[in-house]
Amino acid sequence: MNSHLIEAARRAGLTVPAGPLDEAALGELASALYLRPARTRRPPREEGYLEAAQPFTLASPAGGLAAWSWGAAGRPLVVLVHGWEGRGSQLGSLAVPLVAAGFRVVTFDGPAHGDSPGEEASVPLLAQVIAGLPAQLGPVHAVAGHSLGAAGAALATTLGLAPRGLVFYAPPLWQRGRLDYAAGRMQLSPAATRAFFAGVERRTAWPLERVDMRVVARAAPCPLVVFHDPGDADTDYAGSEELVALWPGARLVPCPGRGHNRILTTPEVIAATVRFVAVLPRPAPGLPRPSSGV
Repeated sequence: MNSHLIEAARRAGLTVPAGPLDEAALGELASALYLRPARTRRPPREEGYLEAAQPFTLASPAGGLAAWSWGAAGRPLVVLVHGWEGRGSQLGSLAVPLVAAGFRVVTFDGPAHGDSPGEEASVPLLAQVIAGLPAQLGPVHAVAGHSLGAAGAALATTLGLAPRGLVFYAPPLWQRGRLDYAAGRMQLSPAATRAFFAGVERRTAWPLERVDMRVVARAAPCPLVVFHDPGDADTDYAGSEELVALWPGARLVPCPGRGHNRILTTPEVIAATVRFVAVLPRPAPGLPRPSSGV
């Protein structure tokens, strides 16, 4: 009996079956726990970012998501995507500078995050949300994604999203590596680990080997810049080095001392993001780029 896993599942509000659990049941419980984020409170600073935004509801495969928009409709659209257990407002420091540079900015709380409904979240589900944005909002000029949001944005390009450029902050490299780490933290046996991996695949309806930034990197769908702290304790900087090495023309900007989340409010990172997005090619006036939704 894995008491560590069972206690964690109960704290997360999951129903734990009565009686002794075999390895298959432990793996299934682990998959439910792994895909269940904790909701975090929006601090006053982020509330301030949203005061200048227009709230709306974004349709998605997971239901109506809480979303916000800055800037006039018709401008090139930049989408901001938060990470695991985050909120769209975490990237709010980018909104005003991007609007000042001539863009419309949209962010949202992903499934099971912030003010949006749901109990489970995953990279494939987030990718489906992002890939569906052009059908509702028009062509996407660029996506800036943090951590899980970066992985979701990358995977969305395999579903038809065609941005002019991507910006990643502290991205993970591949889901299997995260699962290996989680299995160790949950003290799973080899048999329970196999059941855990199978449970994640079943719940997300997505093969683990496809949730891999390296698959996208080899296709290099558009220009990319990556910002990452070499000392980040949540996502491995070496993974970003590998990603950029595989993605032709991509650039990695080390941000020492900024950690996993503070990187989003670093003035130099914000300014560099705006510069990168601003020089991406735009559709000629009167010739809008066709939408690329799924």
